[in-house]
Amino acid sequence: MQRVRALIHIDDIKGENLTGKNIGVGVLDSGIYFHDDLKEKIAMFRDFTDEKLTKPRDDTGHGTHVCGIIAGSGKCSGGKYRGIAPGCHLCVGKILDRHGEGNVSALIRGMEWLLETGEKQNIKVINISVSSLYFIKEEQKNRIFQLFEQAYRRGILVVTAAGNSGPGGSSVSKLGDSMYVICVGCHEGNQSELFQIKCQDRSGRGPGNVVYRKPDIVAPGTEISSCALSPRKYVKKSGTSMATPIISGVLALAMEKYPRISAQELKRKLIFSADDLGENFLMQGFGMVNAKKLLR
Repeated sequence: MQRVRALIHIDDIKGENLTGKNIGVGVLDSGIYFHDDLKEKIAMFRDFTDEKLTKPRDDTGHGTHVCGIIAGSGKCSGGKYRGIAPGCHLCVGKILDRHGEGNVSALIRGMEWLLETGEKQNIKVINISVSSLYFIKEEQKNRIFQLFEQAYRRGILVVTAAGNSGPGGSSVSKLGDSMYVICVGCHEGNQSELFQIKCQDRSGRGPGNVVYRKPDIVAPGTEISSCALSPRKYVKKSGTSMATPIISGVLALAMEKYPRISAQELKRKLIFSADDLGENFLMQGFGMVNAKKLLR
């Protein structure tokens, strides 16, 4: 996470002391584990894979890793692996089962739940690090996009992963194929040479919808260290699933600084403050997130 913070210029922000305090971030994923870095961050939890279970849990560790990138305190690492917005609180919906698989109905119910409780928990960002859903019916897709638009109109930004099906064209996740979401690809910028196998080489590419070119933006996603299931405290994972919560964390910081900003204005500020990496737009979108420029 220290490498990530340097790459997106978040530690270059002086005198702001932004942590995402009082900002709620919704996370729809495999759940969350009671990790020492996270247990004080859990404001709400709901299991959409088994409604009878009510306590926070995570079968695979994917959701816990994602939550750590967003809001981990770094307690177990002396702050080394703290998240991007350690002051925010998390509203976690478990939509992926122990095989890491989910269904569309769970995603829909998770989105509905977050929108129902959004105002009470001051949810301003929803993170969906789920790259694709199979066997989706047209009416289900329409409902999901309708919920994405509802969130946007209420000032909530939905952040989705571009997926790891690249580098072929039109490999971007269908969930990101909407003007009402921020679709995140993966890139290591000037640190790419550090890795033999890079997430950016399989990050989902556009064009996506003919009207809305995707992805919108990129963030680091290769070998990101974050919270793990017990007994391991931290683990490295790679993918656009890891790049997505970096953007969500940055947006939580921006929401803290600009509490009255609209989703439309913040999305514009995010993409137009990004650093152009010189790649094709269908790979990098508007470029690498630059937290310093965004929050300046």
